Amino acid sequence: MDFKEIEDYIAFTDLSRRCYPGMKLHSQEDQERYTEHRRKMAQKDDIHTIGLYEKEQLVGGYIAYDHVMNVYGQQVQAAGIGTVAVDLPYKKQGHAKRIIQHFLAKARDKGQTVAHLYPFQPSFYKQMGFGLGPRLSTYHFHPSQLPSYDEGEKVEVLSADDQEEVKACYDTWAGENHGATAIPPYGFAFLEKEELHTFGVREEGKLTGYVTLEFKEGDHFLQNDVHVKNFFHTSTKAYRTLIHYLHNQKDQVRSIYFPTFDQEFAYSLNDPVHVDEQLIFSIYHKVSEEGRGLMYRILDIPAFLGKTGEARFGTDTVRIGWKVKDSLLNETYESVWQYTDGKPKASDEEAEVTIEVDIAHFSSLMMGCVSLSSLLRSGAAVSDGRAVDLFQHMDQPKCWTFF
Repeated sequence: MDFKEIEDYIAFTDLSRRCYPGMKLHSQEDQERYTEHRRKMAQKDDIHTIGLYEKEQLVGGYIAYDHVMNVYGQQVQAAGIGTVAVDLPYKKQGHAKRIIQHFLAKARDKGQTVAHLYPFQPSFYKQMGFGLGPRLSTYHFHPSQLPSYDEGEKVEVLSADDQEEVKACYDTWAGENHGATAIPPYGFAFLEKEELHTFGVREEGKLTGYVTLEFKEGDHFLQNDVHVKNFFHTSTKAYRTLIHYLHNQKDQVRSIYFPTFDQEFAYSLNDPVHVDEQLIFSIYHKVSEEGRGLMYRILDIPAFLGKTGEARFGTDTVRIGWKVKDSLLNETYESVWQYTDGKPKASDEEAEVTIEVDIAHFSSLMMGCVSLSSLLRSGAAVSDGRAVDLFQHMDQPKCWTFF
């Protein structure tokens, strides 16, 4: 078995068609369109389409993405992986594990510190050392439930001609939010799609926020629902202007689907109750649907520590001896970190407390997706010393990059 860059994209399309029926690559036209898309994207410097071959037969493959990720305010080289596929006759032969191991090895060779992915099955990737990422909530409400603001600014229609401004606005947002990844120019192709509508707000001539909407018809042509696809803002005024714009759709829109990482968004709504008006337990009203998609794996723990040296993970002062086990790569990382008022630094002194944890839970913990107290309570992490008041109210990552 050998790995190499894919050149035959027709074969990759056939592989994808069999492994991912949900892609609906049924017709010849659909297959040709997908083949051309994959061939075009493979020309990008940050996208790598890799095949697993048995002699000349393509038996599996994946797509690797080079990302730059904001990790607690620092720019970190990261690796994404998607479209992991093993052809049907070759399943249950360990090829998926080989693919992940190859991807991780290549990412390390390139100096990438963190890997992330969207799992087809979270339990599978947890076994591969990837930890659960942030919680995403999707609200569904009538536009009138949003607050109305009078900020004095108006929204305007944005098009492909505004791509540089939209990218600059997003880059500003990404630079302020832990977990965000830089998006290359081709990632703003949504501005060219006829079914998507993007509206922006400017302050003193500078774009400070934008929202992308998709309208979907309800039971008849006068009945529409709005699905929010993008919602970015770099100022309070931009946020309020965009919210006010959505509020004003109340006379023509039946409901809004609004995805967010903001766990306090319900407090912004006049009535946060979900449109299906279901009770989920006793008399608790359903306000949103939530899920977890993105998963993280730290590839280089010392490098990650170096990048997070200015971050604070609480206020405790303590020396922790970390023991992080990685069963997939058959590695164990052991080191002492001195936390001074929550700020970490490598130490040669003896640990006051030792914490044992696997790489998946360690990655979730370090990225701010789970508290240390929760891991200790559940047994996912084990401590042999005093209580540690760190990693309790973390800055949850926010990532809107899909790959």
